[in-house]
Amino acid sequence: MARIENHDGKAWRARAEECRAIADTFQTPETREKMYLMAADYDRMAENADRHQRETAVNVAGPSDTSRAGAVGASSPAQMPAK
Repeated sequence: MARIENHDGKAWRARAEECRAIADTFQTPETREKMYLMAADYDRMAENADRHQRETAVNVAGPSDTSRAGAVGASSPAQMPAK
């Protein structure tokens, strides 16, 4: 197995799939089971990486509300001074 440089969900899922493929080659049920458990761990790591990526993207992007209501410098008639 190659070293994972990019710790994203896709890379961890590929590692899990590789573990399952290797497990299928083993004759001993106990050994196969250990490899399947490792694959499940990699799947969990993929889910964590995906969640972390989503949370990071939300924090970087900020709130999704793009309305300008109440913004400084807004030019709606209700916010303009009376003459």
